[in-house]
Amino acid sequence: MEPHTCASEQKREQIYQAAVVEFQDKGFSEASMDRISARAGASKRTVYKYFESKEKLFQELLRRHWGRFAASLDVTYDKNRDIRDQLVALGRAEGALLTNPDVMAMTRLVMSEVLRSPELVGENQEKTDFKAAFERMLRDADADGVLVIEDPKVAAEEFISLIKGKAFWPVVFGAAVVSAEEMEQIVEGSVEMIMRRYGV
Repeated sequence: MEPHTCASEQKREQIYQAAVVEFQDKGFSEASMDRISARAGASKRTVYKYFESKEKLFQELLRRHWGRFAASLDVTYDKNRDIRDQLVALGRAEGALLTNPDVMAMTRLVMSEVLRSPELVGENQEKTDFKAAFERMLRDADADGVLVIEDPKVAAEEFISLIKGKAFWPVVFGAAVVSAEEMEQIVEGSVEMIMRRYGV
């Protein structure tokens, strides 16, 4: 990477991190590009060079935040391993972020702003498919004959809903972040229900 490019990326990241602090402190509607530039130690002209609006900055926050969830689910089906153990591992991968207080605090911020102003998501923003890893594993397990699933997409939605219904949505609306022990029980119970519904 050229020195100029490296410096440019560092400046862009510096502005982004300043925006994150501003959004956490003030929320989207009260956030100020003036304060973001001050936090970043950059001129407003420089801030607008990298991010043309406050909306674009928030969309970058969305992209990175939800991308973190998607990246955590890098689990693929292994035909030589017990399917129940694999489903537990997939559930734990999701649960690792849902039990992280910093991640869930950011999730509260993101969800409150998106629910208030859906247009913040952006029409052309790449949508993160949170179901992909679940659907892929369930489809592969069905193809291997260790589960019997007519519609892996529906089964993936069911699996995710079992976890998020207890550990995501309640927290978004003000409940305490679940503990690691509680998450383990949620994951085990969710996998048990999936196995009873689709197990051979």
